Amino acid sequence: MSSTQDAFFAYAAAFEETFKDDDWDRLRPFFTDDAVYEVVGGPMACRITGVDAILNGLKRSVDGFDRQMDNRQLDVPTPPVIEGNSIRLDWIVTYARGDSPPGELIGHSEATLSDGKIVLLRDIYRDEELQPFGEWLQRYVSDLDGSYV
Repeated sequence: MSSTQDAFFAYAAAFEETFKDDDWDRLRPFFTDDAVYEVVGGPMACRITGVDAILNGLKRSVDGFDRQMDNRQLDVPTPPVIEGNSIRLDWIVTYARGDSPPGELIGHSEATLSDGKIVLLRDIYRDEELQPFGEWLQRYVSDLDGSYV
């Protein structure tokens, strides 16, 4: 494993722990102070600059959506692609709430690191992949808000 992959997967593991216990300070060391988080595509598209704003945005989204689910399962179906200090990976999060059938959110993440810290984190949603999830959202969880800002 490369140091870029090690650092990113350490962040991802820490994020999952934070999801469980709400300790957002745990994630602070994984970002540079001036890091940028972008969501590209879909209704939650945004650009957030600075570690404090990023952590606040992530918490807002997780509190408004992920934590409202009865089931949340993350899968990384293919190996990541490492190029220098950047990593790209595809992922699927499967959600369920109440008696809803599972809803699958397909996304793609890119991260650029410097000295083991994230300087740019980008989550990308493609319209053709997002459409079925959008329909699931409207039908089963239209009362939730997973926006970051």
